[in-house]
Amino acid sequence: MGPAERRVHRRCRCQPLPRRSLPRTLAPVKGGTTMLRPSALCLLSSVLCLLSSAAVAGEAEEDRFIAILKSDRPPNEKAWACRRLKVAGTVKAVPALAACLTDKELAHSARYALETMPYPEAAAALRDAVPKATGLAKAGIIDSIGDRRDKEAVPLLGPLAADADPQVASSAAVALGKIGGPEAIAALKAARPKAPEAVKPAIADGLLLCADHLLRGGDKPGAAALFKEVWAWCPIEDRLKAELRTDEHIRTAAMLGVILAADDPLPLLASGLAGSNRAGQLAALDALHELKGEAVTKAAADQIAKAEPKVQVALIEVLGQRGDAAAAPAIIEATKSAEPAVRVAALHALSFLGDPASVPVLLEAAAKGEGAVQETAREALARITGKGVREALAAQLSKPDPAIRAELVRAIGVRRDAAAVPALLKLAKGDDAAARTAALRSLATLADETAIGDLVALMRTAGDEDAAAIEKALAAICSRSKRPDACAAPILAAMKTAPVPARAALLRALGRLNAPEALNALRAALGDKEAAVRDAAIRALAENAGLEAAPDLLRLATEAAEPAQRVLALRGYWRVVALAAERSAEERVRMCEAGLAACQRPEEKRLGLTELAAVPHPAALKLAEALCADAAVRAEAEAAAVRIAVALLGAQPAEAKAALQRLAAGASNPTARAEARKALDSLTQFVGYITAWQVAGPFRQQGKESTALFDVAFPPEQAGAKVDWKALPPPADASLAWQADLAGVVGGDHCVAYIRSRVFSPKATRVRLDIGTDDGIKLWVNGALVHANNATRGLKPEQDRARAELKEGWNDFLAKITQHTMGCGACIRIRAEDGSAIDGLKFEAGEGR
Repeated sequence: MGPAERRVHRRCRCQPLPRRSLPRTLAPVKGGTTMLRPSALCLLSSVLCLLSSAAVAGEAEEDRFIAILKSDRPPNEKAWACRRLKVAGTVKAVPALAACLTDKELAHSARYALETMPYPEAAAALRDAVPKATGLAKAGIIDSIGDRRDKEAVPLLGPLAADADPQVASSAAVALGKIGGPEAIAALKAARPKAPEAVKPAIADGLLLCADHLLRGGDKPGAAALFKEVWAWCPIEDRLKAELRTDEHIRTAAMLGVILAADDPLPLLASGLAGSNRAGQLAALDALHELKGEAVTKAAADQIAKAEPKVQVALIEVLGQRGDAAAAPAIIEATKSAEPAVRVAALHALSFLGDPASVPVLLEAAAKGEGAVQETAREALARITGKGVREALAAQLSKPDPAIRAELVRAIGVRRDAAAVPALLKLAKGDDAAARTAALRSLATLADETAIGDLVALMRTAGDEDAAAIEKALAAICSRSKRPDACAAPILAAMKTAPVPARAALLRALGRLNAPEALNALRAALGDKEAAVRDAAIRALAENAGLEAAPDLLRLATEAAEPAQRVLALRGYWRVVALAAERSAEERVRMCEAGLAACQRPEEKRLGLTELAAVPHPAALKLAEALCADAAVRAEAEAAAVRIAVALLGAQPAEAKAALQRLAAGASNPTARAEARKALDSLTQFVGYITAWQVAGPFRQQGKESTALFDVAFPPEQAGAKVDWKALPPPADASLAWQADLAGVVGGDHCVAYIRSRVFSPKATRVRLDIGTDDGIKLWVNGALVHANNATRGLKPEQDRARAELKEGWNDFLAKITQHTMGCGACIRIRAEDGSAIDGLKFEAGEGR
């Protein structure tokens, strides 16, 4: 893009299609003719038929759009027809579009269609409309002529560049510039003396566009002369006060063109950067984005020291964007500037140049600088890359300055350079306290299992501050390790002889490991004679242990020596109960019942009720209703009971409905009362909907949208495939219990989720299935596909209907739901064939026994 085009808005135009080589099915023969290979005859015949059919369909569409333009249809419909003809129109549409050019409401829509049509008739229609149009419509038509680069329009546009209407004159001037050529240049020069002041900037823009055409065509002398002529139009006293002028962009574009058209642009570049004229400075800076080569970089970098501070900042930023290390020496020198803004710009630019010589400079600024200088230096150290940079950073580790070493270690951690771990471990063993602390922080981010032995050894003699940092590093390594056994072995070995504080710290780190060895060690430590060790073991179990530690935590909740430890253990127990979501409902109820029995304070009971509310089981409902008698947790117990009852509406409809009726009538919690009533209302309205589901997914394939995934058989459709099924929680809104809400499962767009349920029927019967989905669905009943609809839609009840055979007893339902965008869900209601409700249906999440 040339300098003038940066300043003049230019719309995209359709380009002619490139010529393509002959298809492989065509074979050239002697004499220049072409013959078909026999294998291609059938294919070509089919293609020709398709193209013929498409042409007929396209012609019919074009006729329909033309008819709309000729009718008395409202303007918005005619504008729509113009937009369609822009894509589908041929030369046949030109007269109908041309007739709209003089209509103020349709002129712009019509010209947009005509300006991209590759027909002489379209160009002629636009030219013919100019004398008939007025105001903005006329200016717009002229714009379209310019976008077409219609040379035949130059005689028409030349006089209009001095038109009394400034909008028309400005459009004509810019259009002449887009067309270009000697005639357009002459017309613009002739119009300038007669044009009002408001139009002269547009004439200058037009001439700059003409100069761009010359420059791109290889006529550098002609382009340079025209750029200089536009520059010279402003008197020198005005050029020196560029910041006061509103047409600065013209002078900037002109000088940029002068620089780019010069055989040797470097002197002009240097004088522009060193000068005091703003337009010249801006042009030189802009030229740095266009001119390539190390010589250009060096010439610009030499001007940093000579330029005023605000130009220095801009110049340094541009040199940083060029990414040429040849600028590094001058930019490094600029980091010593007395101007904070220049120092910040230089430090920022160094991060993009990848020069190893920048490393000591950045470290010095990070260690000794303040505010924005220090922050920018730190960011640059984290970002800088390039050959020799890593080695330059490593070389600085031997520097005696503690502040620099600390910044270096900090940078290594942020850069996540694992190769630096040995050097960091060496610093962690050194005498410099600041470097030790920084090294340990970086090790927490970078180190793996191989560093545990060294860290454990350091723990033996570490002071309190270092010990805390070592513990954090060990905990971080253990948390992310995929080899828990490799982590556990050195820690367990060290615990045999470590002093008490170190043993306690090692236990807390050990608790981050999901490994049998770690759990056994924590259990053994519960009986240690040292209180600090016992306390560390309890905390590690409570904060990090897995589901296997549930019995230990429950026992500690009643037997621990200190009240604080009992509270900690009970809270840990409820954390572990939450991890049991994949266990059976019966087991989860037992865990909740045991935990609630151990609770002494309302706070712990509330934690237990949160977990109990997620268990859809009659025993859970009974337990929640029993706790409604406890005034301290009545509100939470009532809310839990409502949630459990809603989840049980499918599997235990009678019990669930009775509980909801009791809660709707007598709950003291207004919110629980309202939710119970809402659920009862929904129960009446949506009886027969499956309300107990398990879910698997999401499943995706790269590059495929939801409709393409519809027929992809993922593991839930594959016999014997391993599938991770999970209970699907009921919607938070009790009135939506009839829906399977999958929005929280799919986690994005274009994927598939599967849901399954078991339906109990008191007798064998043929049923009607009322189905609603967001988006598509495949549904199997007892292994037989009964419905498929590859839809993209929002969920509404009864969007589809299907028929199925239910056997007496339990029946397996499996549904595949596609997710396009936004929400995702499904609802399936079972009815008798005549649409009536079926008594005795029960629903249970899972698959057949």
